[in-house]
Amino acid sequence: MHKRRLRQPLRLAAVAIAVAVSVSACGTSTQTPTLGPSPSARPSAEPDQVTYARIESQVEAIRGLQRTSTVTPTLLDSAGVRDWLTKANTAQTNHVALANETKLFVHLGLLPAGSDLEQMELDLQAGQVVGFYDPLSKGLYILSDSGGVGPVQKITFSHEYTHALQDQVFGLDKLAIDTTDQGDRDLARTALVEGDATLAMTLWSTKNMSIPDLLAVVGDSSSAAQTDQLAKAPTILRESLLFPYMGGLAFVQSMYDKGGWAAVDQLYANPPDSTSQILHPDLYSKKVKPVAVSVPAVPVSLGSGWKLTLQDTLGELQLRIWLEGENPSTVVTTAAASTASAWAGDRVGLYEGPNGAWAVVLKTQWGTAAGATAFANAVPAALKGLGPSKQCDDSTHLDIAISSSQAVLPALLPCLKLSQSGG
Repeated sequence: MHKRRLRQPLRLAAVAIAVAVSVSACGTSTQTPTLGPSPSARPSAEPDQVTYARIESQVEAIRGLQRTSTVTPTLLDSAGVRDWLTKANTAQTNHVALANETKLFVHLGLLPAGSDLEQMELDLQAGQVVGFYDPLSKGLYILSDSGGVGPVQKITFSHEYTHALQDQVFGLDKLAIDTTDQGDRDLARTALVEGDATLAMTLWSTKNMSIPDLLAVVGDSSSAAQTDQLAKAPTILRESLLFPYMGGLAFVQSMYDKGGWAAVDQLYANPPDSTSQILHPDLYSKKVKPVAVSVPAVPVSLGSGWKLTLQDTLGELQLRIWLEGENPSTVVTTAAASTASAWAGDRVGLYEGPNGAWAVVLKTQWGTAAGATAFANAVPAALKGLGPSKQCDDSTHLDIAISSSQAVLPALLPCLKLSQSGG
């Protein structure tokens, strides 16, 4: 996923390379550099450092950023990637927060009961990641089971080197991507960083990779296994992994088309605050920020032993995923996207009480009354099969409570106009 670490490496998934290759084949925009002679047809004896140095210069020229320090890539095999990610996960993950997020997602029906989100994320990342840049150590790592630098490693390096340039010029730590109670904002800002690097990678591959090299990337022997793993992952994990690359690319591309790399550079001084701004770039351009929403403190009427364990913002993307459910049809996906597009803000809280009692309160704000009504009409399908629930709506907001017991719902979510179900 995208959060819960004190500071996580920026990871390039195989899907991002597929995006770059497919876009390279058809062009990205009128500002895409014209296809020139490919320098990839080089003697096989050329040292790797020469290859890296050439790609560095090419990426700097395309992206319009200059390094302030040297970056030396490290090649890791699959076992090495998993080992590095496992150690980083152990040292840097907020395990308690991630365990609480697991419970929240299970209660919302986004994950099956008994899930271990931390392990699921680690397994997915270890199977999908082909390279990563670590802002903490400033290390850059590339997957290469053969130990060589082929087309996949070259295109991966172009992406990761862009991250190094972003960090050196803008300071990635200033984006505050790893904030435990700002999941939607974290995902939006990750989309900025990954979209930027994916666009740079796309332009680099368009200008500097031959057709045989691009075909070699597409036909990489590990891609089938990666695709299968991704297809089997729960939707919330799969979409959260894909979004920074695909959604981020579309967002950054829209800014690039209007003002080139100068416009993209300006995003780092005023980064996006929501996935809604990524999905609808005009909201970012018009400076439409999310509405601040808060969840209630633990009501005294619940009695002793209750606590607010976690609070976060789901955002337009994750609410859309929640409305879709697993394995949605095209009709359902389209409807969920349309409904979620009116999102203006939300806050979700996980409450835990004695003897395993729990409750979730989701408070949402919508841009229009029609948007709130559309969400209210879509919610019952998403609540099906969950615990006892209650809805409260008024004009442009709608609040939901789900609990292990019908008895606690009135205290957590008092309202006059409501609909209730028994799960």
